[in-house]
Amino acid sequence: MWQQMHADLKANDTELLSIAVDLQGPDKARPYHEAAVAEFTTIVDEDNALARVFGYNAIPNGVFIDEDGILRFQYYGGFNVKNDEMAELVTAFAESGNVSNDGRDADAPVSDHFERGLSLFRSGDVDGASQIWREGIVLDPLNWNMRKQLWAIENPDKFYSSDVDYGWQKEQVEAGR
Repeated sequence: MWQQMHADLKANDTELLSIAVDLQGPDKARPYHEAAVAEFTTIVDEDNALARVFGYNAIPNGVFIDEDGILRFQYYGGFNVKNDEMAELVTAFAESGNVSNDGRDADAPVSDHFERGLSLFRSGDVDGASQIWREGIVLDPLNWNMRKQLWAIENPDKFYSSDVDYGWQKEQVEAGR
């Protein structure tokens, strides 16, 4: 779906940039980009830097920036071009540069637990990172970036062995994990 959106956008001289959030780096995200035969660029934010800048705590997000670098639209957590309304927003922006910004609140507080856990993870203290992220999830239960990174290091088979197991993730949420 994203590849088709990219092709449609190119016709209007509009670029699509995909940003994956994965603290384990680009090698974990690359297979998904390649499997999609994606012609658009994907970068990996392994430091969660964009979440701090834009104030989001879940992906996917839609952020529209015009040719002058002005932020014109932002929708955080759950932006999906399979949703007709969201696909229409993308098309409208590509065709006219105009779109109403009725997206999610960009001023939501961002916990520092992700960064603290990331520091521990990178130093080799996976257990310490897991503990910090669990504490962070209690304080910020809607922080899906932190939750999914925790799940990915504890259950890599649910994320990296083939397709991401969204059914398993749903079960985790329902179980309060």
